[in-house]
Amino acid sequence: MGIRKKKKRGSHVASVRHNTNDLCLSARGCPKRHPSPQLPSPVTCLSQASLKKVMKEIKKTNELLLDLALGDDRPLHETYQKIFDGLLNIQVAITRHSDETTVGIITLAGYDFVVVQEGSNYVILPYHQIKTINPYDQFTEPYHPPKFTHAPSCLREDLIYHFGKTVSSSPQLIHLFFRMRLDILLLKYVDTQIRVRILEKEVEGTLSHVNKDGIVLNLKCDQLNIPFDQISFIILNSSIHKCI
Repeated sequence: MGIRKKKKRGSHVASVRHNTNDLCLSARGCPKRHPSPQLPSPVTCLSQASLKKVMKEIKKTNELLLDLALGDDRPLHETYQKIFDGLLNIQVAITRHSDETTVGIITLAGYDFVVVQEGSNYVILPYHQIKTINPYDQFTEPYHPPKFTHAPSCLREDLIYHFGKTVSSSPQLIHLFFRMRLDILLLKYVDTQIRVRILEKEVEGTLSHVNKDGIVLNLKCDQLNIPFDQISFIILNSSIHKCI
């Protein structure tokens, strides 16, 4: 009876490894691995339309919570901008620090002022004169901010290549991109008749000059310089006022 030689285990493993490596040493090389499709699992049972609406409401709620959290640190004009953006085209009652109240429809929320339509007149109220704001009606409609999606192609091109020149020549674009400041708005009404409330008195005259600190009114026999911080409100007749 012959003696059967026992194969060494290590040599067999080496042979298997060698044969496995030989698969990638052919002339064609290793086959390319095709990516397998990655299908995400649904995160909700809502339809796309319902999910989009819910996400929009969540975003608005988060913005409101952020405003409340940062309310003490936020500048006054930014706070009023947010408030009046949500009250555009809505009737409100605004009480000034003099405890007088203006009731009308919000037509424009500027950088440092708000325009309220009160009957046949338009009242310009600087933010620093406002004490309280209350909706006059029980129900309010949501405000939809302006969208710049239907601008002519030539205007889009001017904004890309000549942004400063194009925007500075249009009050509408200034307000859209940066919000209109009170001194810029009043430039439209130079040489027109306006009424201005200064502390406890009201004066009427022709607006002759506007600068960053105040305005100059031509009265019947005099000229009056009025700083912006002394103006309680400005009244414009509907025949001369045009909203941005």
